[in-house]
Amino acid sequence: MTQAILPRVIGAIGAKNFAAVTAGALCEFLRFDLTAVFFYCRTGIPAVLFENFTAAQASRGIENYIRFTHRINPMLARTSSTGVYRARDFALDPADARGKAVASHVVLSADEELGFRTVGWPQRQEEICFYLDACAGLVELGFYRNRVRSVAPAQKIRALQTLSAPLAAAFDRHAALISLPAATLSPREREVCDLLLLGCSSAAIASRLDISRYTVKDHRKRIFRKLQVGSLAELFALRSGSH
Repeated sequence: MTQAILPRVIGAIGAKNFAAVTAGALCEFLRFDLTAVFFYCRTGIPAVLFENFTAAQASRGIENYIRFTHRINPMLARTSSTGVYRARDFALDPADARGKAVASHVVLSADEELGFRTVGWPQRQEEICFYLDACAGLVELGFYRNRVRSVAPAQKIRALQTLSAPLAAAFDRHAALISLPAATLSPREREVCDLLLLGCSSAAIASRLDISRYTVKDHRKRIFRKLQVGSLAELFALRSGSH
């Protein structure tokens, strides 16, 4: 059932659209509509590697999630291993959202699988998340569609489980390939550069590193100047030529 997925993922390793291709292949397999890929390191807020929520006019939900409500995500709090999970099995206790700093960013509702949704997030979504230990952190691939009477078949969940190891290896390999020599870059510039090469937008990098978009742009200018490139395309080409 999953034979067509790995060739697409492997073929995209090292490419700028790696996260988009990987998420897209899995989303098609599940027959879901929306997908988002987040990266969580040991500290700080998550980085968005890819999302197609603009099609659902829900980009505000993504922004609120990475800045605020990821802190009360019960799937993250209770998931102790890599694998594929249904959101409906991780309903949040309303007491965990009320009275906290994130309360103004959630809507409590029994119609939602988690018992709440982030403000700006599409309503009444069936959600499946695939967690991978990769890139010295945790990669989350989320898949969403309007809730219908029949949920995604258990056999598809089991089939995706078998891809945990190869997908984690693919993300690790991709991260290794996009790495650039850091001799001329400061530690912060290196962080920004790595996130640029992962496909993160300036807004996502600003949220991830808790700096302003203007500061990201300043770092980006210095990175381009130090590495003697004039565009992201040239940065990716430099990355490819360094291996």
